[in-house]
Amino acid sequence: MRVAAIVLLILGVGTVVRGLWFAWGGGDWDFRKRAEEYASYESGVYPNKRLQVPGREVAKVHSVYPPYAFPMMSGFFRFGGVSLQRLGVEAVTMGALVVLVWRVREVLAGEGVGVRWWEAAAVVLGFSGNLTAVSEGQFSILSVGMLMLQLMALERGRWWVAGLCWALAMIKPHLALPFALLFPLARQWRGLGLGVVVLAVLSAWALWWTGVTPLAYVRAGPSSEKLTFVAVRYGAGLWVDWTGVSPRVASLGGLVAVVLVVAGCGLEWVRARLRLISGAGLAGLLAFVLFYHRPYDNLLLLPLWLGCVARMMERPTVSGWLVSGALGLTIYLPSGLLGRRPELLVLSLIAPVGAALWLAVRRVRGAGAAE
Repeated sequence: MRVAAIVLLILGVGTVVRGLWFAWGGGDWDFRKRAEEYASYESGVYPNKRLQVPGREVAKVHSVYPPYAFPMMSGFFRFGGVSLQRLGVEAVTMGALVVLVWRVREVLAGEGVGVRWWEAAAVVLGFSGNLTAVSEGQFSILSVGMLMLQLMALERGRWWVAGLCWALAMIKPHLALPFALLFPLARQWRGLGLGVVVLAVLSAWALWWTGVTPLAYVRAGPSSEKLTFVAVRYGAGLWVDWTGVSPRVASLGGLVAVVLVVAGCGLEWVRARLRLISGAGLAGLLAFVLFYHRPYDNLLLLPLWLGCVARMMERPTVSGWLVSGALGLTIYLPSGLLGRRPELLVLSLIAPVGAALWLAVRRVRGAGAAE
């Protein structure tokens, strides 16, 4: 295990360094696109080509980000030139990785598993999605970092901190939305309420600043470009492609499913059987199988992976090796290799579901044995 952790750490550090190298070599496509979208927003033109506001020009760029995301981006794009802005995004991303390493060590310690700092770093840095997330200036690492801080705040009863962390993580809503279920699990609906209010206020400000009414925004829709599950064929894109379900129907179904799960987590029966860390694993799984993602978002499976690591270090089993090995393979293998092998793509969808079921069965058996 130690040799594997050392190899994973070396590969993980190499992944992050390569990502930074690619970013400064012109590979930061997403970062530049966000900068253009924010510049449009700052000038008073909402970055949606389908919106036509009287007295204002039509946007030359198009963003799929929700309105509240643009005030959040001001911390990155409001001041300085491109180089300074890129440094800001990279500094926050590196800070988020440090937070994740710290949280991994804390979470595993809470599960009765002691790991060294470098072992926790190997777990986090080894995720294959980090390469593209760092090189393109994606916000996925930041979002997952905020979600792990949300979990910590709820564990310590700080609902207002959890609400703010969740709201910031919602800059990537397809990652963060299912993590709303942690609030009812912790009996902290106030935190969810605070997060929703923050997002509503930021959205109202963004729409007012650009002269767009909420109704006009809803009618225009968030995207006029081809942004579908099937275009990516990863995560939810796989089963949407296989079944032929309309991406719009799949998205709506995902939203309904999340709302039902969040409401269900408020039931006492569920609270008694689902711990916060297990709820975080479930939230990551729901995000992965219900919403649009690209491989650079795979860090959202970190809580689920930690559950597998903790149970395997506690009591290894053959079934555990199979399940954990399959999940580890799909999150640590380079995404380019994953995309070239259809069987690995199928495994990338099946493995997280199988891991969640294995953890659930093991917990039920453990509870039965304790009785």
